[in-house]
Amino acid sequence: MTSKTAKLTIEKTPVDVDGKLEMRQKLAADLEKKLIDFRAELENKQYLVEGQLASAEGLHDFITNYAKWSFSESMGIIEAAKQLEACVKDLKTGKRKELMLPNLTIEAIYYFVSKETGTGLQSALTYFNTVLKPITDALSRAKQDKEKKDQMEKDLATVQSAIDTGAISEMEENMITEIAEELK
Repeated sequence: MTSKTAKLTIEKTPVDVDGKLEMRQKLAADLEKKLIDFRAELENKQYLVEGQLASAEGLHDFITNYAKWSFSESMGIIEAAKQLEACVKDLKTGKRKELMLPNLTIEAIYYFVSKETGTGLQSALTYFNTVLKPITDALSRAKQDKEKKDQMEKDLATVQSAIDTGAISEMEENMITEIAEELK
């Protein structure tokens, strides 16, 4: 007795239930290109950390002397200290006028800042003004870009879902219309 096996391949093709498939495919392609371009822009984007040299020196001092770390977090300390040291040097020599850091460095510094504890009003004021406020404000700007990227990804998923299923609700159709308007 021999056994036979069969292989079943299912190919899913988009279904054009309401005559809008081509428009949705173009919208998805446009959204995908815009998302790819935005991701590339974010990879190299630097964010303003207010306070110029004073903030750079305060953050550098905090990272090099006070930030608490464990195990592999040491790599974050090393990289942040290296970048801050270069910024301090450039600000002192006039090579740059503002403290600008990439998102990853801002997130790393914020992580170490968030672990800090202190005692007394004077140290709280110094910590807040030279470390916490400048890095929190910069992180807020970086988060706006992340939220924009996340929304673009959701929009693309909504349009791709409409392409894949072919049948969408009135609410989804309204969302796709809004997405298309925003893209213009």
